[in-house]
Amino acid sequence: MGWSAGCATALALAIGSNLTGRLGVCTAPHCDRVYIDNSRNAVRHFCSTACRSRVKGAIFRARRAAQD
Repeated sequence: MGWSAGCATALALAIGSNLTGRLGVCTAPHCDRVYIDNSRNAVRHFCSTACRSRVKGAIFRARRAAQD
């Protein structure tokens, strides 16, 4: 119960402050997770490194298949 209360408080603080522009939805296909972008230049597109690696790997494999 304490875990969810902490998350709800953090989300309320993020929405109520100037961090609203830092909220995003993962751009990976079949992923609908929401994240808070805490990078310096606000360029995050994925919720996790697993989603990022999955998408980048698929792009690499598609590019490689097109070359052959």
